Amino acid sequence: MDAIFHNGEAMPYPKVPNHIVDDPTPRDQAIYVPSISPGFATAVHEGQWSRALPQGVSASDLNFLDPANPLMRLSHAMTSAGQALKQAKPCIITERDRSGTLIVGDSGGYQIASGRLTINGNADRLRILRWLEATADVAMTLDVPTFPVIKNPALYRFKSTADCLTETLDHLKFFAANRNHNSGTRFLNVLQGNNQAEADTWYDHVKTFDFEGWAFGGVLRNNFYEVCRRILIMAREGQLQGKSWIHILGTCELDTAVLLTALQRAINTHINPNLRISYDTSSPFRMSAYNSVYTLPSFTAKELTMGAKDTPDDMRFIGSQVRWPWPSPIGDRMVMADFCVPGHRHTRHYRDQLSETYAAHHNLGALCWGIATANRVFDAECLNHDHTIALPVGAAAEAIEKVISSGSMQTLSSFAGTFANLRHGKLPDSGDEDRAY
Repeated sequence: MDAIFHNGEAMPYPKVPNHIVDDPTPRDQAIYVPSISPGFATAVHEGQWSRALPQGVSASDLNFLDPANPLMRLSHAMTSAGQALKQAKPCIITERDRSGTLIVGDSGGYQIASGRLTINGNADRLRILRWLEATADVAMTLDVPTFPVIKNPALYRFKSTADCLTETLDHLKFFAANRNHNSGTRFLNVLQGNNQAEADTWYDHVKTFDFEGWAFGGVLRNNFYEVCRRILIMAREGQLQGKSWIHILGTCELDTAVLLTALQRAINTHINPNLRISYDTSSPFRMSAYNSVYTLPSFTAKELTMGAKDTPDDMRFIGSQVRWPWPSPIGDRMVMADFCVPGHRHTRHYRDQLSETYAAHHNLGALCWGIATANRVFDAECLNHDHTIALPVGAAAEAIEKVISSGSMQTLSSFAGTFANLRHGKLPDSGDEDRAY
């Protein structure tokens, strides 16, 4: 597409870094951004494997951030200060082609929430700020997540949402005063809150800081009634019109993917033609720890899901020329002998580091294909309004356009039941505030 439509008029896409040439994700779709583990990023860059790769695959083919990669190319990825701040080795992120990639940087909020990162004053803030400016094109401001207040109150350093907000405001003041505007990094102001009232209070306090976009965190971020409500408030207050990016933290579900695409298109059409939406998870890189791999997307009349099963792992696969069972760019080139190798005495699995790298690459490729396929199906079914899969999602996708085009809270309220029918939906003010992060 060479143009978008804003308020009914065709407009060329602005020449800003919100779209990468030959990006696998179309420019009118929300972008899935995998959060790459430092171990994977470093091992793939080094490419020093102790055994042969599948026939026709070279070590460099595992670097999906290479724009010329013949196996699989992704243009967007995430890295987190909470994991990679002290990583000194070069990796596929630090050595990337910056003209053909966009890195989203997380400031470490998740690690703060899990107790693995503590901020002790301005020296820690400055270290994270400078790392984000050196590493990322788009980055989260430093925040203190609120979900552990209700999930792990006895273990969390912050005992209330008010405590989280107070600390976050100190972080925001520091970032606003000390950021290097010449770095080119666009910062996203992170929203938190465990219920609607908390989310409103949080937003009202942090909106006074002028950054380039927004990030949605907290337990309400997958609740599309609340997401649309926040978008309407932002649009009414002029907090979207000059922004370039919205990021939704910690989600990669197929239904969420197509709904975020619907939301981006509605915002582009009616509010801001130059805003992108992205969303992330680290799940492709963490699934091996649970002995799990992605299989195939499942499309039924009720839902869209990405299937997963136990990782194939058996001594009878060692040396086997039977093909890897699940489709993906790397999976289509593997046989079981590539994946299963004689086990080590410290593990019960028949795989090594290269096997784990294959699993992560496969999971990522399978998930991206599932997301792309879900978007394709919904593009077709939304065009003729004949939904045959995930009927609640189809209804919500059409509701999003009507809500954003109207700019009306009354219109949003009329679709409360539609949004409540979604997997993460609930009726407004139902009191169900205890949903997983």
